[in-house]
Amino acid sequence: MYAIDDLSDAIDVTREFLTPIRPWMWLKLALLLFFIGGVGFGNPVFSGGGGGVSDEGTAVDPGTVDVGEWLPILIVVAVAVLLVGLAFLLLGSIFEFTFLESLRSGEVHVRRYTKRNVGHGVQLFGFRVVLGLIATAAIGLPVAAVFLSGSDAVSLAMIVVVILVAFPVGLAYAVISRFTTVFIAPTMLQEDLGVVAAWRRFWPTLSGNWAEYLVYLLLVWLLQLVFAFAIGIALFILAIPIVIVLFVLLFIPFLNLLVLLVAIPLLVVLVLLVQVPVVVYLRYYALLMLGDTDPGLDLIPDRRATIRGGGPGTGDSWETPDDRGDGEPRDERDDRGPADDDLWDDDSESFDSRWDESDSDDSSGWGDRNGSDGGDGDESDDDGDDWGDSSGSDEDDDRDDRGGW
Repeated sequence: MYAIDDLSDAIDVTREFLTPIRPWMWLKLALLLFFIGGVGFGNPVFSGGGGGVSDEGTAVDPGTVDVGEWLPILIVVAVAVLLVGLAFLLLGSIFEFTFLESLRSGEVHVRRYTKRNVGHGVQLFGFRVVLGLIATAAIGLPVAAVFLSGSDAVSLAMIVVVILVAFPVGLAYAVISRFTTVFIAPTMLQEDLGVVAAWRRFWPTLSGNWAEYLVYLLLVWLLQLVFAFAIGIALFILAIPIVIVLFVLLFIPFLNLLVLLVAIPLLVVLVLLVQVPVVVYLRYYALLMLGDTDPGLDLIPDRRATIRGGGPGTGDSWETPDDRGDGEPRDERDDRGPADDDLWDDDSESFDSRWDESDSDDSSGWGDRNGSDGGDGDESDDDGDDWGDSSGSDEDDDRDDRGGW
């Protein structure tokens, strides 16, 4: 059964992708996980409660806050939070495809992969917004009808009805959302389709292999629980010495503010780095499942062939055809050194030495030339942003060691 066999294969693919450990590549993967989400850390849920109902004629406490005065401020704050959340969701939707491109090629080029997948990301964002609104309406309307019914007390039967409505809707939302992320997004990338068209393309595969995907769902939810528990224990152990040191530093003058400003980002980065191998494993597991049940949607055929024997190469080179130069042998490419000093396109551990090298293209090392596959070197795209590749074509871009912005 593919859903079971692919569990071990995903370990092999993950090991090939993440080893040898390249800190710069892991940091870029951690950045992507910050937007697309990790394992076992769901979105926070904010809830508020109302005050008790006082008897008529009871004097109002002078210290009571007038909700009417604060209502405009609360509305502004709520709108600001909503806008920030939508912007975060938009970036996360775009970075989903950046992450998938990285898994497919074995290299992390954040800017290049993001630039070529903005359209797919916007479509995925729109689908997620619509799906979320439908789920919220399906759950929120019955809840609102119960609590706004005007009865003095909410009966147990009404609560049961709400639960009976909320559970299937929540389950359906979770399944559709997961399938859209791990199966539909790869289908969009592989076939260059929109979200709805990708669902149509994937539906015969899902309906024809429903038992495989049902087992996949059960196993992946179980794996997430295990991984979340393991990550929680690991983070707790790692956090003990860090918290002790930070607690001591807080009592040192002039350092306490610096500690607060630096400690929180470092802890966030630590949490994300711990989750990198887990998220990569789960995504490769889904990609292996997708390719086994429908070879036409296989996003990682080279990775699959390598770990199962008979594949091209030994797993050291992970380029897709569009990442290599035209007619360029894989081994000859791997033997060459980096083409420039673009720090963001190098995942090697020796990237610090590049500060002493001169830039062959420009003084910043952040420009971007034409990123199209096999494009001409004279069609430059030096737009001046700080996320670019400095090589002239994909052939030059991919001479950089292993990843890049």
